[in-house]
Amino acid sequence: MTSSAATGPLLQCSTGPFWTFELERALDTIAEAGFSAVELMITRDPATQDPVAALELATARGLQISSVHGPFLVITRTVWGLEATHKVTRGIEVCEALGAGTYVVHPPYLWERRYAQWLAEHAAGPASNVKVAVETMYPKWVGRRRARGYRWLEPAQLVERSPWVVMDTSHLAVSRIDLEPAYHTLAPKLAHIHLSDNALDGRDGHLSVGDGGLPIDDLVDELVRTKYAGTIALELSVARYLERPKELASMLKRNRERVEERLARDPTRAGNTQSRTILGG
Repeated sequence: MTSSAATGPLLQCSTGPFWTFELERALDTIAEAGFSAVELMITRDPATQDPVAALELATARGLQISSVHGPFLVITRTVWGLEATHKVTRGIEVCEALGAGTYVVHPPYLWERRYAQWLAEHAAGPASNVKVAVETMYPKWVGRRRARGYRWLEPAQLVERSPWVVMDTSHLAVSRIDLEPAYHTLAPKLAHIHLSDNALDGRDGHLSVGDGGLPIDDLVDELVRTKYAGTIALELSVARYLERPKELASMLKRNRERVEERLARDPTRAGNTQSRTILGG
């Protein structure tokens, strides 16, 4: 079993898109696809909230839990309470129990002043050995007008106000922000990447790599060229495969192998392609 290239960032599979699955079933599929590391999404499934149970399930399948995504989705809004700062402190404790190095959180909503202040205060230095990393999110578009729900939608703002950051390629596509410039802006605090393709249709599709219009191969080449040292999680929609588990494992395996092959390339070959700007303004 292998989950990353011989050199380069650790490649994980996110359990986030498996939120309708029991954790045991999700980990079975991820292990079958050949991964050795996962990003654990905290959901309503009690097994995801209990580090002892989650670690036992992962270890039994030869999987390492390398990062954790906090319960910041709408569907997990009430998990661990409604207060974002409590979700952060609880998540750090879970990461420490699991040996996970990164805790993924969402940026504050416009009205979450206390949470925004907490993140800004910890931007100058780490709060613990766990990297609390704030994910790139996106606005709602009404025609050409952008409606903000979250703070810090621009990469430069996110870097300035956050302890660490997470780059989500599908989210950047919805924001109409080009990947490579965003990567270089985020790089000083970039701890983790959510990698997926996007159809460039304004939806957060999290498509398989190559099924959309994002220059994912070019981005991975740039990660290799610049010696990116953080982690990467494939965060791919599984909705089409809910009743086809074998096809789901095959899809995940294809994506893993494609990205691993790219990560293993000679750095002198990476980044030789012309960078494409495809999203517009």
